[in-house]
Amino acid sequence: MLTKYYVSIKSKWDHYVGKNEKGAQALEWIALGMLVLAIMGAIAATMEGDTSMGQAVKTQLAKMINSLGG
Repeated sequence: MLTKYYVSIKSKWDHYVGKNEKGAQALEWIALGMLVLAIMGAIAATMEGDTSMGQAVKTQLAKMINSLGG
């Protein structure tokens, strides 16, 4: 009898809590989108002639891209 009760509670728990990853996946996509927007904003700042921050971002991006090549 106790085993039936445990299995029933466990299946309900897994249904609502244990296997629900939709919220975590949505947060990951939101974080990825914000990262892309930040990079695009840094590139836009470089294009508009912002010499202090824009140049620093441009230099760091160039370093990262060059390091990927070998």
